[in-house]
Amino acid sequence: MEAPPGGSGVLYSSAMTRPSIAFLGLGSALPERVRTSADPIFDRIREAARAQGLSEASLFYGNREHRCLAPGESLASLTAKAGRAALEDAGVRPEQVDRLYGYVSVSEYLSPNELYQVHREVGLGSHALVVPVQADFGNFVMGTVLAWEAMLAGHSERALVAVGAGWTRNVDYAQGHAFGIGDGAGAAVLGAGERLVLVDYAADTFSDEYGAMTMRPRSEAGFNTPVYGLEPSRGLQAFLHTGMEGPPRLVERLLRKHGLTGDDITLVSHQATRKLLDHWNEKIRPREYLHTLEDCGNMVIASIPVTLARYHRELRTKYLVLFGIGIGAHQVALLVRV
Repeated sequence: MEAPPGGSGVLYSSAMTRPSIAFLGLGSALPERVRTSADPIFDRIREAARAQGLSEASLFYGNREHRCLAPGESLASLTAKAGRAALEDAGVRPEQVDRLYGYVSVSEYLSPNELYQVHREVGLGSHALVVPVQADFGNFVMGTVLAWEAMLAGHSERALVAVGAGWTRNVDYAQGHAFGIGDGAGAAVLGAGERLVLVDYAADTFSDEYGAMTMRPRSEAGFNTPVYGLEPSRGLQAFLHTGMEGPPRLVERLLRKHGLTGDDITLVSHQATRKLLDHWNEKIRPREYLHTLEDCGNMVIASIPVTLARYHRELRTKYLVLFGIGIGAHQVALLVRV
């Protein structure tokens, strides 16, 4: 008997053929408005970074520009645009999709999530189940894993995973992490295929870090609407320890299980800052490390699919690893055969 990816769930006997589930198509969408790193809105962060000692302001750097939603511009519509691009890339019609996974962050309402508006604007049928995955920042990778498991169970044939990030509207521009935040959306179509085949995944949960990083109203700083932030002391500690050291351990565990090393893979990861990318590159040592940080910034939940949509036809290694981290706290890594 053989266990499915992740080590739990339905068991497959050797006489059964497990279907090859793959990324069939990828798409992305970015706002037209460009903000450069020289924008005066970041002056307070730069002043803090020049101060002595380790601070949040000194940890977030590496992008020269990013995209921002214009006032009144719909994040759900941007996400739907990415979804339609993925469907076109896959050659799949909207009515052929039976599941929609993903998330729109920050959504117009606390509930329901605007993923339902994405369903409407993409033109998916009423039979298509909508599954909002509130797992910032690992929504795309986790949504992909959930879609894959539904297909292996025989409950889904084709799924769309779509995520949109509009956090330039939900950060405090006096805080260092705001320097790199950019808006964008990415999507992927999953189904039976022979290229970009999903192989396995691994995940870790660090629930003792619950509350270290949050999106919440911050009346103490003058914000009555949800604003992202690293909570004092705990947030910075989580960034420097679990955030930096956890992903290399997770990826190494996944690769070792399949007899692989960093030299066998192309890596696409969460993209909060160049500090993390450089550290993860040194620890994991992938053959190639693809990102969109320099010109798109930290698109929070959308960086991975936007990067994948840009580069997926240029992959030169046999395997691809995607990994996302989140403020649960959780981390998830996905192994893909190119």
